[in-house]
Amino acid sequence: MRETPEEIAELQRMFDAHLARANPHMTAIVTPKRRLSAEQVANHLQGTRIVAFATVSPKGQPRVSPLDSLFLHGRFTLSTDVTATRIAHLRANAACSAVYMEADRIAVVANGTVEWITREHIDHDEIHAAWQDTYHSDPYTWGDIVFFRIAPISMWAYAFHPEEFLAD
Repeated sequence: MRETPEEIAELQRMFDAHLARANPHMTAIVTPKRRLSAEQVANHLQGTRIVAFATVSPKGQPRVSPLDSLFLHGRFTLSTDVTATRIAHLRANAACSAVYMEADRIAVVANGTVEWITREHIDHDEIHAAWQDTYHSDPYTWGDIVFFRIAPISMWAYAFHPEEFLAD
């Protein structure tokens, strides 16, 4: 787990804030007994996790596709080829969302905007190294890839049985 205590606290504040303003339907499903802590989420999301990644087309139409992600410092980090349609969408409209889920066992949702992780970005080297360590190869050898992460506006997490997810 790469998250600092401060990052865990920030993630927990985001979870709590989202659920504090949630509508009655959501709070009837994501009851206090079915909520995961930020620590449980960060602990569970180690390694490669496939998310349903959503963007908005130039015509305002939603688009979703599966995409590899690494959860680093409380954020979904992603990469893809610069020619991918999702990159064109993000360059035109930075709004995006990601959902990691395992049927009804667990869901982690992030809504926000794209943050580009260029080679000059302060976090680039750590993110690049994490991807390289995970895949045992340099992502830049895969093609003309770009790294990015979701700068969340809101996040929440759910588990049918939160006790199945250990915290450190």
